[in-house]
Amino acid sequence: MSPHKPAAAKRDEASPRTTAEMRRLLREMPKVDIHCHLDGSLRPATVLELAKERKVKLPAATLKDLIPLIQVSQSCQSLKEFLDVFPIILPLLRDARALERAAYELCEDCAAENIRHVEARFAPVLNATAKFTVEAALEAVLKGLERGLKDHGVTSGVIVCLMRSHSPKDNRRAFDAMKKAYRESNGLAEPGVVGMDLAGDEARYPTMEYADFFEEARKFGIPATCHAGETVGTANLRAALSLEVRRIGHGTHLMEDPALQQEVVRLGVPLEIGITSNVRTKSVPDLASHPVTSFYRSGVKVTLNTDYRGIIGIDLTHEFETAMHLGFSLADLAGIALDSVDHLFLPAADRERLRRRFEAESRALFGKANA
Repeated sequence: MSPHKPAAAKRDEASPRTTAEMRRLLREMPKVDIHCHLDGSLRPATVLELAKERKVKLPAATLKDLIPLIQVSQSCQSLKEFLDVFPIILPLLRDARALERAAYELCEDCAAENIRHVEARFAPVLNATAKFTVEAALEAVLKGLERGLKDHGVTSGVIVCLMRSHSPKDNRRAFDAMKKAYRESNGLAEPGVVGMDLAGDEARYPTMEYADFFEEARKFGIPATCHAGETVGTANLRAALSLEVRRIGHGTHLMEDPALQQEVVRLGVPLEIGITSNVRTKSVPDLASHPVTSFYRSGVKVTLNTDYRGIIGIDLTHEFETAMHLGFSLADLAGIALDSVDHLFLPAADRERLRRRFEAESRALFGKANA
């Protein structure tokens, strides 16, 4: 099941017999989500309940009226419009109980579609207040993920986001909290801080302005990913590669530079793709224009992720089904799900253990489907 061979014209051995069976197989297929923003993953009902508990006035009083305001529809015209929902959500996530609940419910939602491991990323400076520290925010999320592991069997890690729009002082606060919590041994047995990300407006804040943080992370052995090439050109992609990131968030504009694309193939740096997210933010004009299929056929390592499951109103199964509409076979997708394990920010022994589990589950699932 090579991850870079075109889908077979004939029915492959893992092909479903019906659309309903295909959806079942995609849901039951073991998966990981390595690009998942915690604050963008809240259930609408949770937003409403958190607001009531904290006496925060929302622009709508009922779930029916609230959903259109916190979920981005297909009519979204830009990343800015996409991000406009956060002023509603973020004020609800500035205490330990709220963040713990958000992390726990993410694990519960992952378990419902057989996501075995999730890397939840967030920018703790956005959650901190004068009375609620960056360190306390991290602790609350880890506590929620620990409960999620205990109750739902979903393993996880936390990626700390630095924000391009934040001051050097605020990014230093987040970085130092990350550095203090990171352990090279953080793995499947217990949720821990596993890596660093840089997020935000890459058009206004070029990646190289944050080079010192990437170099320091590398010095301490902390894996890094970076949002790059999502909204503008390829300069930030080149910068991210020069800073030796392990993964690239989105990277859709890589299609503009064939030579750079070949460099990404040579280096084996995977792209963290969120198909629906890229369409909604207008990183690509429409679904048919998404380059994920071309990337995959060209040998670029791709992973499929939710990005903002709550704000978009999707789950990872939806993303796999959408990929199938773009030309991926079920065998392709099973290969992507399996190979994504290799890109997790985990110790090598844990990645290998999880990969063996995925292989066994996939054999059982697809064998049963073709019985």
